[in-house]
Amino acid sequence: MASTSSVMEMPISKHANAERSAKVPLLPVSHNPYSKSHVPTRCNDKVSSVPIIAKFTLVIFLSLVALAIVVFLPLIRKELTFGPQAPVVELTALTIHKFNVSETNLTAEWDVKLKIGNPNLVSQIWFDRIEGFVLYEDRTLAIEQVEPFGLPMKTKNQVRLRLRMVNWEGDQPALKQGMLKKMKRDRKLGGVRFSVQMAIWATYRSVWGRSAQRVIMNPQCLDLHVAFVPGATAIGFGILIGDVPRSCYVPMLAE
Repeated sequence: MASTSSVMEMPISKHANAERSAKVPLLPVSHNPYSKSHVPTRCNDKVSSVPIIAKFTLVIFLSLVALAIVVFLPLIRKELTFGPQAPVVELTALTIHKFNVSETNLTAEWDVKLKIGNPNLVSQIWFDRIEGFVLYEDRTLAIEQVEPFGLPMKTKNQVRLRLRMVNWEGDQPALKQGMLKKMKRDRKLGGVRFSVQMAIWATYRSVWGRSAQRVIMNPQCLDLHVAFVPGATAIGFGILIGDVPRSCYVPMLAE
């Protein structure tokens, strides 16, 4: 009887297992939450995008380098072929103080501000000696020396001249006869025209330091119309009329 009961139980257990299998369906492998293929691929997308960004940045950099070569190479070749360019000189301000003129005497103080720029790409300029002048017509009224300085490539520097003429004393040159009378008349008519010039001894040096060239320059800021404050003869204050900065002519001669 024991064997008979065990035989009768076996089909029942198989039938029960079949029913349990039918109630719990198996998930496909692709939907297995623990499968590696189900892991999001967002990180992989970031990793794959890094080389693309690097390539794009490299393309932009190379394009800028190529553009710089196209723009600056002709300028460098011109400078190497024809020699360094003269500095760019601009007059940015001019005022006069204590201006007093008569038929026999003149006193004045000129305050001149200039901006000097080096336009060269492969040469720096060292200004060994600088002298500034104020002229009326073709006659020098006052002289001042400026401290030497250097100017690297594509840079600018401010230069200030403070010139004085006091009763023709010291090393100040005298005026021609009749010029004081003309200057006095010009002031009454509305203003006096002066000129500012410089004598410069300079040295050009290339960035490679293998060559040096000495030059002499004569920057000229001409026809500077200065008007004086009406009714303030004792103060003698005058200011430049017209737009600033004003470009100056710079002739240059190699020694």
